[in-house]
Amino acid sequence: MATYSGTDKFLHKFYLSNYGISKATLEMEEIIYGPKAKQLNIREYVFVTGLARSGTTAVMNKIFGTGEYASLQYANMPFILSPNLWKRKSKIKSHERAHKDGIIIDGNSPEEFDEYFWKAFLKDSYIKKNGLEIHDVDNQLLNRYLAFISLICLAKGKDKYVSKNNNNILRLEALKKINHSKVIMLFRDPLSHASSLMKLDKSFSEDQLEDSFSLEYFNYLGHHEFGLNHKPFLLTKDFEVLRQRFDKKKLDYWLAIWLNYYSYVLSNNIEYDLLVCFEDLINHPEVVYGHITNLIDSESILEPGKKHKPSTYMELSCDKDLLAQCTKVYDQLSKLKKYQI
Repeated sequence: MATYSGTDKFLHKFYLSNYGISKATLEMEEIIYGPKAKQLNIREYVFVTGLARSGTTAVMNKIFGTGEYASLQYANMPFILSPNLWKRKSKIKSHERAHKDGIIIDGNSPEEFDEYFWKAFLKDSYIKKNGLEIHDVDNQLLNRYLAFISLICLAKGKDKYVSKNNNNILRLEALKKINHSKVIMLFRDPLSHASSLMKLDKSFSEDQLEDSFSLEYFNYLGHHEFGLNHKPFLLTKDFEVLRQRFDKKKLDYWLAIWLNYYSYVLSNNIEYDLLVCFEDLINHPEVVYGHITNLIDSESILEPGKKHKPSTYMELSCDKDLLAQCTKVYDQLSKLKKYQI
């Protein structure tokens, strides 16, 4: 954020905060490029999701790295809904992303920018003061989303699409209705996952206190996982009780966030095409990427590459009963994996 010029910040605020303007640019896209986009036969839609810090970016980057899939990229910012009209070469130089997790990004890197589509067309109706709500997506809006994806594919010259969006937990039933769609859900050991979330919440909060535009930026894009704009997913009734017990600065709060997310994953009757355990992705990437290769319609073999070494966390005190509940859910998810290590 610190490298953004005053002009860059103005353009982001002008476009991303004005849904009328951004939706009008999509309408222009549909008028000019819609007929050609409709002729595309999109062969596959891959949706990578999971609670933040579960490895979703790594999996999305690996699939995007085949060169066979379209996705929104940093170069599309800030005019996200205009992938064909806006084709300025990005000035973003290669650097480690704000998460400080070793993932390097530049203007060509994909990111979960399609959340902005849902924000604009649902007018933030699912973003409440106390969190983000599950919401219905009618067929008309779903078809509009598919038309938007076709425009992205047209702009990128691809016939397959990959998206990483942690917020898709709020609308998975609609996404599963899409023909030729694949949903890859990632999960992680609850103690290390909660520790990572707590650490990043502290880091982002400090950065956003120093840079107000950083806070605005994440609000514009609907990213509320951590930081001063944190809003939890409102998925289970139990979470409404748990959240009142714990301080956001404590590990127990983030364990409650984990339990809320993944107990919902277990109970919502969505058939995931692949459940991927973060620990498997780290320790046995060749096995996991082999299964992803078999799942998706890629002509390339996903190679594991250099093994990632995630941060390790000292044992922290936490509510033992809460941790036991999380561990039980983690074990249940592990049994539902469609691969063996």
